[in-house]
Amino acid sequence: MKIKSLGLKISLIVALMIALIIVTIVFIVSTQSEALMTELALNQAKAANVTVVKELESLQHDAEVCAGVIGYSHEVINAILTENETALKSALMLYGADVDTATVTDAEGIVILRKHSDQKGDSIYSQEIVSNTLSTKKGYSMIAKGATVGLATRGSSVIIDFDGNVIGTVICGHDLALPKYMDYIKDLSNSEVTLFDGDTRLSTTLIDDRGERYVGTKASGTVIETVLNQGKDYSARTTLFGTEYAVYYSPLIVGSQTIGMLFAGINTESSMAGQQAMMNMVIIVGIICGVICILSVIAFTAVSVSRPLKKIGVFAEKIRTGDVGVSESTTASINVRSSDEVGILARALEDAYAQLQGYVREIKDRMQGLSEGDLATESSYDFHGDFVLIKDSMNDIVVNLNRIMTEVNHSSTQVSSGAKQVADGAQSLAQGSTEQAATVQQLSSTISSIAGKTKVNADLAGRAATLAGIIMQNAEKGNRQMDEMMAAVKEINQASHSISNVIKVIDDIAFQTNILALNAAVEAARAGQHGKGFAVVAEEVRNLAAKSAEAAKDTGGLIANSMEKAELGARIAGETAASLAEIVSGISESSQLVGEIARSSEEQNAGILQINNGIDQVAQVTQQNSATAEESAAASEEMSSQSALLEEMISQFKLKSNENTNQSLPATGRRPRRFRN
Repeated sequence: MKIKSLGLKISLIVALMIALIIVTIVFIVSTQSEALMTELALNQAKAANVTVVKELESLQHDAEVCAGVIGYSHEVINAILTENETALKSALMLYGADVDTATVTDAEGIVILRKHSDQKGDSIYSQEIVSNTLSTKKGYSMIAKGATVGLATRGSSVIIDFDGNVIGTVICGHDLALPKYMDYIKDLSNSEVTLFDGDTRLSTTLIDDRGERYVGTKASGTVIETVLNQGKDYSARTTLFGTEYAVYYSPLIVGSQTIGMLFAGINTESSMAGQQAMMNMVIIVGIICGVICILSVIAFTAVSVSRPLKKIGVFAEKIRTGDVGVSESTTASINVRSSDEVGILARALEDAYAQLQGYVREIKDRMQGLSEGDLATESSYDFHGDFVLIKDSMNDIVVNLNRIMTEVNHSSTQVSSGAKQVADGAQSLAQGSTEQAATVQQLSSTISSIAGKTKVNADLAGRAATLAGIIMQNAEKGNRQMDEMMAAVKEINQASHSISNVIKVIDDIAFQTNILALNAAVEAARAGQHGKGFAVVAEEVRNLAAKSAEAAKDTGGLIANSMEKAELGARIAGETAASLAEIVSGISESSQLVGEIARSSEEQNAGILQINNGIDQVAQVTQQNSATAEESAAASEEMSSQSALLEEMISQFKLKSNENTNQSLPATGRRPRRFRN
């Protein structure tokens, strides 16, 4: 099973560490228990030895104090001065009750009285404590041998009379051979103790199976060599009198001489049993404490780590899923107020959440502003770190959109103005094309009339050739008809001139159409992508204008030829009129001339038919030009309305600068001026 809780992981790790420490301690204690207990026993023996030393020092001090009390007692002083032995003995018994020995000497070191013995009169001046006390008039304390007692703690004091003269000394002491002192120290140190006089046990607490003390027995050679001869301490684990002890020996030094030894020993068998029980108790207590620590760590981790981390995880999940509460007015809180690393992490996450909330709210406001057409406001929010790039990007978007929309606004103004000019030009072109179509229709009617008359002339010429034989009889009638023919020829000539003028008008219209188409193509090219469709229309208009000019040119040539024929007919009619005057005399010549007239009339009829066909073609082209011009006008109107719609849409955006206003192009045939930013 995979563990997901960090607090549980920490608890398990700490529990494993505590368990490992407990197991290590138990292992060390179990494997090193004997050595540890031996070391403890030796340390305990050493401590007991120190207790022996301190107790002996205390006994020395008590002996010195007791000697001082006796030496300064009036009863003792009076008894010595009056040589009253009974009074002196009473005083010794009274003031020396707490000591085992009490000896009074005179100023020469001669024993006057002993509390502990009847022996008196011997000199003890040679004893160090006596000679030093008499010579320095001060009290001393030490452990030393006496004249009647072995090793004892001894304290001295001078006895001075009322005049300040030294009259003797008093030496008090504790007989260290008495068992009470070692027994007391044993109870005090909880160990076996022994006082050696030299290498022999003077007093000991070691008792054999019979209940007797091992007094008078000697120490081992190793102890004697180390302690007595070398003056060093000695400690070891050894067997004494069948029992295993941890022992500690130290030399008993008086002045510069080792006079004995001090011993303290711990029975390791009983001590180890107690120590083992104590160690077992320590192990059990350690295990219990470890379990308590593990449970405490688990509880502490659950309260101080798992629960806050779970809150932090839930909070972080909100951030991961994008739930930053932009619509909320307050910042969310994790509710972790500890001052440790978890609290620092929680507060840092709260700060990051608040900062992210501000960032998202600012981005939302800016994007909403952009969606509402606000291109004039840039973000001034205080972004930090990598979010500065987002701020710069938003501001760059605003700047670039503002620039693009400003340029689009300028372009839409120009397109609108150009579209209006193109629409006006196309409307004018459509109107001119309509008028041109009407003129061409009228011209076509006139040419048809001329064609009819020309056919009549041809018929008349045929009849004239047929009736040549009766010309004489109808000379006057022929003259009259000739006059009519002259009038008709004049009308034809006049009609030809009118047709020439119409052709010039058509040519001028084609030229103006070509110029307008060129201007439209230029404006369409300037409009760019929006003018492509109009450029195609302008190109078609220019092509139709070119075709119209070419057709007008062809028609002009035909009209010129017709005029020449008309002039020729007029000239022939004149000649015919002259010939009619001579018709009587030259009927044959008249007949020939009438034949020529007939042929000329036929040729004129054919020319008129060609002119009529050309006029029909010009009419078709003009009609196509008119339709195309109307379509161009409609497209220009549509483009103008789209430009107005574009301007209206651009005006919905709030730009940084609205200095450029819409301007209309002049509605003339001139090339429109170029707008500059």
